[in-house]
Amino acid sequence: MTVRFEREILPLHESASGVRFEVDVWRYEHPQATQTLYLQAGVHGVELTGVPVLYEFMQQVEAEQLPFSFICVPLANPMGLDSQIMGQQVGYNNLHTNQQNCWNWNRVGNLRNEGSIEGRWIKTLLDLAEPASTVLDFHTAGLENAPHVYAQVSQVAHAETLGFPHVLAWETPSDSFSDSCFKRGQVALTFELSESRTVPEAGVERGLRALRIFLGLEEPAEPGTVWAIKERLLKWYAPESGVLQWKVSAGESVQVGQPLARLYRREGVQELLSPIEGVLLLKNPIHAPHQHQELAKFLKA
Repeated sequence: MTVRFEREILPLHESASGVRFEVDVWRYEHPQATQTLYLQAGVHGVELTGVPVLYEFMQQVEAEQLPFSFICVPLANPMGLDSQIMGQQVGYNNLHTNQQNCWNWNRVGNLRNEGSIEGRWIKTLLDLAEPASTVLDFHTAGLENAPHVYAQVSQVAHAETLGFPHVLAWETPSDSFSDSCFKRGQVALTFELSESRTVPEAGVERGLRALRIFLGLEEPAEPGTVWAIKERLLKWYAPESGVLQWKVSAGESVQVGQPLARLYRREGVQELLSPIEGVLLLKNPIHAPHQHQELAKFLKA
């Protein structure tokens, strides 16, 4: 008997014009499975790379008849995916709700018991993931990104050899989806595969390889560098407003005082110098920043 994925369609809510928002859940239950994994992509509508990773992986699972059980949600947020302004994906926050709320879609675990759009949506996803021992949530980040994995400090060993150059270890859980799963006792990792708003082939391959390593189907990769978020993650802000021209790429090592970018201001050109020695983790998708707007994140050596 060949085991295949079976699809279930779960309703979320309906818009004023009658458009229905639904989530597709794909389940695969192998008779020899000893563990269940929950795989999810697209929590933020701008973060697209994980979607083809899951569709490609589901085909591999069926072709190889892998002896695991999977719950897959490749399009976890239809509301975010459909949020565009003049063709630009903007589905990071919920633009469908009151503008004073405008909730970040991945920071609403605390709303799961209320009857709002966000609450009903996140409760649906958390309930789907509950039977799994492991939860893998696929994300992307920034205009440019050095691929990385977020893991609780007690679960870093699950993330170190999956083929990502950086593992960001956190201590205190937030209300994100993965952190909410961790708090109820599950292994929960968040993958940042590539930059957002695009679907680079390398990012898809990275996600597929990470899944196969996690399942023991490929040899482990060289361990990535582990960084304690509390001590090592640094946000960098624009000192003035202007137009930004970068000189370095995400993933590059930088030194204190190294020129990183130029800021073209009304008063003239300002060189922006590195505040630290470390790694440029990601660039935010900002080309004409306001003063004090976040430009990038670093990992401090």
